[in-house]
Amino acid sequence: MSDLPETFRARRLRFEEAGEEGFTLIELLVVLLIIGILLAIAIPTFLSVTKTANNTAAQANLQTALTGADTFYTANNQTYAGLYGGIGVSTITAIDTGLTYVSGSASTKSNSISINALGSAGWVVLAAWAPGTKDCWVILDQKSTQASAGVAGNTTYLAPGTYYGVIKSTTTASCSAGTSMSVPAANWSQTGFPHG
Repeated sequence: MSDLPETFRARRLRFEEAGEEGFTLIELLVVLLIIGILLAIAIPTFLSVTKTANNTAAQANLQTALTGADTFYTANNQTYAGLYGGIGVSTITAIDTGLTYVSGSASTKSNSISINALGSAGWVVLAAWAPGTKDCWVILDQKSTQASAGVAGNTTYLAPGTYYGVIKSTTTASCSAGTSMSVPAANWSQTGFPHG
């Protein structure tokens, strides 16, 4: 038992004689290189995820806005008349969706929905802009058969239903809901949003 403190003392002396060594320059450079490689891999992945999240947020906001528009349609005697402003029982802004609606102008913010409706024709167009990808996501909800001229560039689907579309890589000024939107025919779907 008396040897134990002597053993510890001997070990301590050996470490003290060796001196305290730090990292060498090569070791520091290798660590910095590894961190740089990890950042080079992580940053593009992060940016891609952010862009996808912007698209998903715009689509989710449009689904929420569509639910609000359908609620308005049902509560307003099966018409979109007065959906945004104008004379009517209510407006879509009275339905608490947590979104900001703009009529006659573009969707430019994350919770901003551009809206256009023609109550007598029974359709509403909703548009939301995703800033990361610069895509304009669109929902066209038709309660009656559409005229052959089409709404929001939709000449493919003229029957009643809900149609989902996207205008790829556009500007905020182009993401304004209305009859003059130019969503390519290939970018419309009746089963859900097309792939962004």
